Amino acid sequence: MFLVISTDSSEQESIRRCVRAIGSCLLAPESAEGPYYWNSTVRNDITEGKAGVPFRLTVTVLDTTTCSPLSDALVDIWHCDAEGIYSHYIASSLGQNTRQTDNSTFFRGQQVTNKQGIAVFNTIYPGWYRGRATHIHVKVHVDASLTNINGAIYAKGGHVSYTGQIFFNDTLTDEVAKRSPYTSHQIRRVRNNEDGIYSRSKGSTTIVPVQFLTANGFNGAVKGDITLGINPNTVSTESGRPGGRPPPPPPGR
Repeated sequence: MFLVISTDSSEQESIRRCVRAIGSCLLAPESAEGPYYWNSTVRNDITEGKAGVPFRLTVTVLDTTTCSPLSDALVDIWHCDAEGIYSHYIASSLGQNTRQTDNSTFFRGQQVTNKQGIAVFNTIYPGWYRGRATHIHVKVHVDASLTNINGAIYAKGGHVSYTGQIFFNDTLTDEVAKRSPYTSHQIRRVRNNEDGIYSRSKGSTTIVPVQFLTANGFNGAVKGDITLGINPNTVSTESGRPGGRPPPPPPGR
């Protein structure tokens, strides 16, 4: 990560005030896109009724050139289900040697940031698969336009300014792993410090602080908030690059 420094003294002071107020004016480290990206729709709830520990993820996007919230950016997330399966690529997720895709869309979604730079998703705590620590993929699109097609909102155009992955505290994932349907995993879970992508992309700086919730009857549900600093004028160098495919599950799965 790099601290943004201005040559103009008044702008420097503005950034310093922002750092004191928000706590960070840093570029978020980019990370591999991975092999399972697929364009989704603009929606808040991406669970489609699939089981898992309910998780409300809040992403705040900052413009590092001004150290201010970035509104009207399109935050785009995707992750595997509680059993390590990616929608649209179910066959490949199960270790089948095929390029076959499907029409499933669970745990994929996009949200436009508000005036405070905030986008909120209702999902589940993600699962994991052989070779990777628990994570969620993220892109931030800038200058995209929205269109309504048969009641679904799609984004088009613009450019991707950020591609990355966010991670979770291993101790928390240990607790989640004790719950159904995560208990169906028959593999040894990779911890953060064993994950090469986590190490190369400074994953410790994108660990999501998570809190358990008990209100409204959602005992065991969690929420997490993370801030991503991006330069909206740049184009991500990671978009379209592979990040390794999930290896096959153990026999009998």
